[in-house]
Amino acid sequence: MKFVIGFATSESRLRDYVAANRNKIVPKEHSSRGYFCEKNIRFSVQIFAVNAGTDIHQIDEWLRRISSDAEGLILLVDDASRHLFGVFEDAYFISSLPVYPGNVSQNQIASAVAPVLRNFAFFSQRFDCLRTQKIALLPLDIFVAAELCEFRQLMTYRKMLPGFATEFDKTIAELSERARPKSRQRFKKTYYVDDRSLWYRYGPERHSVVETTKPPHDEKCWHNSRFRFGRLYDDRLHFNVDTDSEPTSVSGKFMSCHGEMISKSNESHLNVFPNGYL
Repeated sequence: MKFVIGFATSESRLRDYVAANRNKIVPKEHSSRGYFCEKNIRFSVQIFAVNAGTDIHQIDEWLRRISSDAEGLILLVDDASRHLFGVFEDAYFISSLPVYPGNVSQNQIASAVAPVLRNFAFFSQRFDCLRTQKIALLPLDIFVAAELCEFRQLMTYRKMLPGFATEFDKTIAELSERARPKSRQRFKKTYYVDDRSLWYRYGPERHSVVETTKPPHDEKCWHNSRFRFGRLYDDRLHFNVDTDSEPTSVSGKFMSCHGEMISKSNESHLNVFPNGYL
């Protein structure tokens, strides 16, 4: 598998150092043992120059290019520039870069990269478990649950705080409690039930295709349709959403992948992709 580490920075000294030392960016503790070694991960280091004129379209093009053949994507971004990447926080594993006032050293880079890799390795190991993956792929703006909001916050802005692994397992366990079979089904398939009593089952059909064409979609729709918190997933699969009634009937308002509120009334079911396309 190929994992990409992207550096997005306005600091020319940092860009120059990374460009000259790409093969030293990943500390040996991660390349010679542990998850990345076991999975035979190949790392590719990419660089993006942030400046006063940087806009979302330039970032979108860069991310599309570096993610095209990747199965994992970590972004290290200047803290002052992180707001430019805000719409991509659900798609990629983004962390802030510290300020380097003087010459950039290998120890400085290692101290920034190592903890990010450690937490991404932990998340990737959990994501490889199909049960956890289904929970991690729940549509973040459609599945109504405080635990999912907590999970989203953890995986975006709190993933580098102490206790990340413990909080991750705790939140996944809480979301797992929402898994149950329907009362009327002969074969006990597992669904996840949100606060609107809507029942979500992931896959296995591939009869629907996610749309990301602009307009009406925007930049984040494509990225969120392929990656979740830095890991590639199967963009051909979606959640079947219905109710535990006979016949099933789904009504309500749903936030689409690009922020449009869509109303549904007495639908037998909905096809909802992880990025929120329906």
